[in-house]
Amino acid sequence: MAAQERGEATRSAEAGRAALAALALAGQRCGVDLSTEELVHEHGGAAPSDPAGLVAIAARHGLEARIVRLEGADLASAGGTVLLPLEDGGWRLLEGTERRGDVLILHLRDPLAPGRPPERTDPLTLSERWSGTAILLRKRPAADGLDRPFGLGWMLAQVARERRLFRDIALAALAAGFLSLAPPLFYMVVVDRVLVHQRGSTLAVLLLAIAVALAFDTALGFVRRQLVAHAAARIDARIGLHLFDRLIGLPMEFFERRPTGEIVHKLAEVRRVRAFLTGQLMNVVLDTGALAVLVPAMFVLSAPLAWLVLGLVGLMAAIVAVYMGPMRAAYARLVEAEQRRSAFLVETVAGMRTVKALALEPLRRRTWDTLAAASIREATRLQLLANQPQTLLQPLEKLVFAGALALGAWLAVSGQATVLAGTLVAFTMIAGRATQPLVQLAGLMQQLQEVRGALAQVASVIDHPPERRRRVGVRPELTGAVRFERVRFRYPGSVRPALDDVSFTIEPGQMVGIMGRSGSGKTTITRLLQGLHDDYEGLIRLDGVELREIELRHLRTRVGVVLQDSFLFQGTVRENILAGRPDASPEEVVEAARLAGAEEFIARLPRGFDSPVEEGSSNLSGGQRQRLAIARVLLMRPSILVLDEATSALDPDSEALVNAGLRRIAEGRTLIVVSHRLASLVDCHQILVLDDGRLVDAGRHAELLARCELYRHLWLVQNRHLQPAANVPFRIGGPREPARVA
Repeated sequence: MAAQERGEATRSAEAGRAALAALALAGQRCGVDLSTEELVHEHGGAAPSDPAGLVAIAARHGLEARIVRLEGADLASAGGTVLLPLEDGGWRLLEGTERRGDVLILHLRDPLAPGRPPERTDPLTLSERWSGTAILLRKRPAADGLDRPFGLGWMLAQVARERRLFRDIALAALAAGFLSLAPPLFYMVVVDRVLVHQRGSTLAVLLLAIAVALAFDTALGFVRRQLVAHAAARIDARIGLHLFDRLIGLPMEFFERRPTGEIVHKLAEVRRVRAFLTGQLMNVVLDTGALAVLVPAMFVLSAPLAWLVLGLVGLMAAIVAVYMGPMRAAYARLVEAEQRRSAFLVETVAGMRTVKALALEPLRRRTWDTLAAASIREATRLQLLANQPQTLLQPLEKLVFAGALALGAWLAVSGQATVLAGTLVAFTMIAGRATQPLVQLAGLMQQLQEVRGALAQVASVIDHPPERRRRVGVRPELTGAVRFERVRFRYPGSVRPALDDVSFTIEPGQMVGIMGRSGSGKTTITRLLQGLHDDYEGLIRLDGVELREIELRHLRTRVGVVLQDSFLFQGTVRENILAGRPDASPEEVVEAARLAGAEEFIARLPRGFDSPVEEGSSNLSGGQRQRLAIARVLLMRPSILVLDEATSALDPDSEALVNAGLRRIAEGRTLIVVSHRLASLVDCHQILVLDDGRLVDAGRHAELLARCELYRHLWLVQNRHLQPAANVPFRIGGPREPARVA
């Protein structure tokens, strides 16, 4: 059964890869720079082989795609780029057609063999393995609004993309506006006609009419809510996908310079904006559309009363406008206080082990009390300020009904106008219905200040300049040659350079060590190799290609990095190893674990490779986490592997196990080992000695002991116990040479 499941998984992965290869080839024909390798890396673990799934992926990569049904003869007139899914799971790209007499010849290219000549066939032969489903693709126009700065205009543009749904919603709201006239008019006719003239037959007809109107109004309300729910879900999904794409596209410095809690709090504000646009604002706008029916109806019933109602509503809007500025300032103070509280909470949860270890609970509790008090104080001030316009608006809102009733009665009593009792009741009912969206519209001005503040918070994250993706960069096959030529780099805000005129060369397949004191620039070299910074001076060449010219995703899959404190995700051990290459086979997973020295401890876990990894990897030791991180990178088969203090968290046995496997790990790739433990570098082909951002010396272990004072000093400090006596000077080449002992 397990073998059968693995076989089905393999076939599914192959079908998914074929579909992604077809999309990459079609994207290139449409002018969108896509590669099969890129798509497999992004979607390989869940690559769909069906047309609907491929259409969804195409939309995320700048393509518009739609599924159509075609006959074979229709392919000659199909416009744009056409993909054909075959019944055996394969795909073909329609490259062209030609006529040979009465026979139509189709030129089809296999995406998995793009170098071969296109296959020539006719529609009849094709129909034996093609069901008639096709995907038409074209490059998405640039005017979709996704790249504009984030703000109210951006959000409204996303809402406008559902204009077909909102058109139907608006029609339903307009029809509901007409139906809302039925109850007031019913009361008017009953009071002024039925009761006065005692007409029972008229009452029966009115009852039937009002029942029909209520039924239609209920149905329209149901349809409207259904359409609004669908529109809100589509907008929410589009916004969520876009925000996450922008977030993970931000440079590393952005996350290193801002608290996690602050970032999460700011992004969470987008739900307030979305709820406002698809909730309060949409309902008010739709209800306001009914004014096209209700306001004329008020003027038909009584023009003086209608002007009174509109005047009161205008006064309410003026009151709200006066409070807009103070409300904006109060909300800004509240947001700032909430951000500080959220950042402190996330920091405390993330560092809970340190809090417990140092017994910091009282200190953290006092700080939390201070931050919470500040947040509550600002929230209270905002509520007290908001209470003032609400207090002023409440009597005006009630005056709409009472004022209309009083003015209508006075006009009738004074004889200045003929206002029947039923007409007056009907007018007050219509006025209440008409002023409801107007009152809500005045209240929206207050809510708009909160939304503007929320938009500013989200924009401060989303509109930050993204990492330069270099999607159109080159994708060379790297063998592991690295060359730094007079590289100089300074971190933003720093006065002194982290690297200053550094030059060195690493040949393919070499094992190279990088050592130096803290702050000497060791980790900076690894960050530059990953493409985390591209504003350096000088040149960094990988196999002769300048690093800034290489497509970023391609670079990072070819340069594998294991950090000192590697992060593991929630899931199983297998899923963590597969994170960088989800299409790898089970045999490759086991081999990567063996090379990393992790196979032995995985075998002792309750469920082996299927054992769960809890949040924060709390059920694994530091050494186990590190070995899994090494296995995860090895599975990606990088040309250059960087171990950045990767063994510093290991116990001596685990470190010895990993060091013993370095030769096997380095086989077929360039290995760069950054370490302050010099004993782990003695077998390197060369060791780079850094100090204060400069390359002091480079050579083998014995050479550096002989000529590099810094290296010799650090070696002596770390290996003092190997000397025969504390007062015996260290000598190179003697029988107790530390390199031999190590």
